[in-house]
Order: sequence, then structure tokens, then C-alpha cells
Amino acid sequence: MVFNFFLPQINLFFGRGALENIGEEAKKLGRSALLVTGKSSMARLGFLDETIDYLQKAGIDVTHFDKVIPNPTTELVDEGAKLALENDCNLVVALGGGSSIDVAKTIAVVVGHSTEEFHSIWEFSPSHDSPKAITSKTLPIIAVTSTSGTGSHLSRFSVITNPWLKEKVGIPSEYIFPKVSIVDVNILKGMPPALTAECGVDVLTHCLEGLISKQSNPMSEELALKGIELVFDHLPKAYRDGDNLKSREGMALADTYAGLVITTSRVTLTHALSHPISAYYPDISHGAALAALTPAGMEFNIAGGDENTLQKFCLAAGAMGKKVYGTSEEEAMKSVEGVRELLSKIDMDMSLMDLGVEPKRIREIVNSAFKSCKGPLLANPVEVNERDLTRVLKASVQQKISKR
Repeated sequence: MVFNFFLPQINLFFGRGALENIGEEAKKLGRSALLVTGKSSMARLGFLDETIDYLQKAGIDVTHFDKVIPNPTTELVDEGAKLALENDCNLVVALGGGSSIDVAKTIAVVVGHSTEEFHSIWEFSPSHDSPKAITSKTLPIIAVTSTSGTGSHLSRFSVITNPWLKEKVGIPSEYIFPKVSIVDVNILKGMPPALTAECGVDVLTHCLEGLISKQSNPMSEELALKGIELVFDHLPKAYRDGDNLKSREGMALADTYAGLVITTSRVTLTHALSHPISAYYPDISHGAALAALTPAGMEFNIAGGDENTLQKFCLAAGAMGKKVYGTSEEEAMKSVEGVRELLSKIDMDMSLMDLGVEPKRIREIVNSAFKSCKGPLLANPVEVNERDLTRVLKASVQQKISKR
């Protein structure tokens, strides 16, 4: 048995009240921090002031950048980076969901590599004609997650949208692992039901896709299966009762497992299609797009999968609580049944048509996926071509797919 498992160089603080560690950890890394957040939620819940207080008491100068939006753009990253450069920041702190953490990571890249001249984040994108290398010049990053969803607080990826090219790309680098990751369940209690559901779908798909990925390994597979089990145990409860701390902790742990899974194993077909959808339809949340795509994507991979792939889907079905007998295609389909049942419980059983995706955009979405999401497509256990992606998208419009 031969495999690689990439361990991130992250100090993780997990649990209720974990935010109190941020000041002491920050002063080990820098003296002037750019604090990256969304526009209002962390301020409204009181965690913005609490974070600033901890940082300032530790002697850290704080510059606040509060313009993060869902599906953040290259322009937004560059704007934040210019603010950090103007204030001589040498540390970037993210407080928020995956979008805030992704923006913080990419700001850290731009600032660290713009000492002589400014370099836009798109210059570091794999989709750029001649992408610049990301190096150790990247500023240190602290990630405080406010959601249980993206795994960005533990991953080597940042996802950014170029609105002009209609491309949403993952920018990978070992240098954008956060130095410190903080998962404070007290913050996670503030997630409203819809966000809880959308982020929970992201956790589930990270685990499912990481499990079947060509880049998976025995360690990531165990983490993925445990993550799936935790999602099915805790997501419906967290969705119905946001103050259920046991279920909030369960989803936070699932998200942490999922972050490790995608760091070493990569996502696959479903994420490769969801990113272009977000690029063309920025108002569609990442989790909603995944919810619409996942059943059809699973069915495609089961229909065309080899024995190993079928076995993994059967293991996933078992982690969902299904009784599985053998590793046939029929048994593997129980995993799709489990996902559909979960989506129904959290009011996420929707099609792309429900979300407003127009059939006339399918060709453009497919083309964008092949251009900007080559890594996930190559990691998919079943080889895909343009016709295959078109079939999965059309099936997701109506939530129907036939066997190959």
C-alpha cells in the first residue's frame, strides 16, 4: 500500500470559547493585522468587537476590511490587499465563513508578493496564461470560522471568482494554509437555518467527493466516512435547533474532517460544475448549487464506476445509516437515496431550474468547468467529457438521470 497524506501546518483551537486564544497566537505571527470580515453578521453578534479587543490587548494594530460578499471576486481581493499595504499589515486574520477566509488567504498572497509592484490575485490563478508562483512571502493567516461548511480554515485552497471571465477557480498552495485555525462553537450558534443547511451540504459533498476521488487514500477515506456519519447525525438537528450545542459541535467536527479530506484528496465532478454556476449566477449559493447537482453527479459516477468506486458509495451509504448488502450498483444507489432524504429534511431538495439556472447556459457552464476546474475533473473516479457534464447538468435541471 502506497499513498500520500498532506498534513497542514496548522495549530487548531476547537471548542466553546476558543476565540480567546487569538491574541496570544496573533502576536507570535505579526504586529499589524488586516481583519477580514463580511459586512454585518459578526458585528451584529458581537464577535467583531470581541476579536478586535483580544487582538488589541495583545498589542496588535488592527485594520478592518469588512466588504466580503458571497462568491468573492478578484476585484474585492485586490481592494483588500491595497488596504493592507497602505497600513503596513504583516498578518491577515479572517473572521467569518468560507468567503472571508478565502479572501484573507488571497489577500495574504497579494500583499506578500507586492513589495515592489502590485500584483493582482488573478496573476496567481491557475487559469492565468502564465500564473505567478505562490511562495513563502505570503503573509501568515489566522482563520476564525463562523460556519460549518467550507473547510477553508484547514485547507490549502482559496476559491475566487473573476467576474469578467466568468470563471470561479480554486487557487492551491501550501503557503495559504492558515497558521492558526479557531473553531469556536459559540460563534457557530449564530448561523441561521438556511445557512446551516447550505454549509452542511458543502461539508457532506466534501466528504463524499473526497471519498471517491482518485486522489483519496486510506486515511482520508476514514475521515470522509466519519464526516458523512456526523453530518447525517447532526445536520437535521442543527438545522431545526440552532442552539443545540451538541449538534453544532458535531457539524463543526464534520467540517474539520472535511477540510482535511479535500486538502489531500480533492473534490470531484460536482464541485467542478458548481463553481461555474456560481460564476454565472453569483446570487446562487455554493451550497444550493451543490444540493441540486449532487444526486445526479453521484448517479453518473455509480453508473460508470468500477468495483472500487461502487464499494466506496456502499460504504458511504452505510455511514448514512443504510443497510447495505454487497457492493452492487443497486446497493451503491442507496447512498443517493440517503442524500435525497437528508436534503428533504433540511429543505434543500431542489433542482437547478428551481435556482434559476437557464438551460441555454449549460454549454457555457461546461466550457468553464473544463477551463477552470481541471483538477477536480481529473480527480473524478469516472473519466468525463463535455457530453457527460452536459448530461449531469441537464439531469440536475430536472433531477433525473438515466444509466449510461
